[in-house]
Amino acid sequence: MLRRHPVSQRGKNVTRKQFAYVEGNTVRRLETAPRRLEEETKKQISHRTRKNREKAAHMNPGYVLFLSMAILVTGIVCIQYLQIQSDITNRLENIASLESQFNALKTGNDEEYNRILGTVDLEEVKRVAMEELGMTYAKDGQVIVFQSEESDFVRQYIDIE
Repeated sequence: MLRRHPVSQRGKNVTRKQFAYVEGNTVRRLETAPRRLEEETKKQISHRTRKNREKAAHMNPGYVLFLSMAILVTGIVCIQYLQIQSDITNRLENIASLESQFNALKTGNDEEYNRILGTVDLEEVKRVAMEELGMTYAKDGQVIVFQSEESDFVRQYIDIE
């Protein structure tokens, strides 16, 4: 029959129990050394805890004020961060809305322009200009070319000879 029991290591601080298997029908009794180590560990923990509690009870008022101010500043920074993030989100939504309006207007404008171009008959415009309004093509010597760097058109203030 196999049974296991904890193996103690005398003189060492054991934080975890180690088990070994023993064969046979006689199993040794558990040793009491691990219990002593557990009691010493509990005493050390309670002693440490007591020291920490004493330190906490004797906190300097300046240190408490410093910690309070640090918490207050951290809270204010967090609130401002959330407000800025919310503002950015609202602006992005507004930009998306304006872009969709722009695209709709541009599409409508392009459609209207193409519709107008489709209704204009350039041959009819030429016929009306020449027959009804008396316009003719320019002859040699009637066209004068000007160089203008400021704009795309030239204004004529006097007659050209």
